[in-house]
Amino acid sequence: MPMGQMPVLEVDGKRVHQSLAMCRYVAKQVGLAGANPLEELQIDAIVDTINDFRLKIAIVAYEPDDSVKEKKMITLNNEVIPFYLTKLNVIAKENSGHLVLGKTTWADVYFAGIVDYLNYLTKINLLENFPNLQECVNKVLENDNIKAYIAKRPITEV
Repeated sequence: MPMGQMPVLEVDGKRVHQSLAMCRYVAKQVGLAGANPLEELQIDAIVDTINDFRLKIAIVAYEPDDSVKEKKMITLNNEVIPFYLTKLNVIAKENSGHLVLGKTTWADVYFAGIVDYLNYLTKINLLENFPNLQECVNKVLENDNIKAYIAKRPITEV
């Protein structure tokens, strides 16, 4: 464990840490990365936006002081969540149900993989009123390999 924590990816005997670095590496191996530096930049920008959104939710969800959390939750629900999801929904509409480049990239897979966690933290269905984002997730979940993995993965108790 290079940094003493998970996840770790081992490639040719070398252990690498940092989940997003691993995502970029695997995406290149399986054809879900950009075809050139500009496309890679566009994908990275979307992934970083998703991470910004995730962090804003996590800060509130993990706030230990209930009175502070309650106040932060109002801003989260009334401002932060609508801001990010409205913008991402428009982006997905402009990209035919994808988050970038009009085709499936690792940004779509990343978003689909994190949305259940975000729903859990917020205790709402974030995509309920955002059909283009739901379409993006559905396209990822319809992939045969992903569908097969989901069917056999262990169930994680919350």
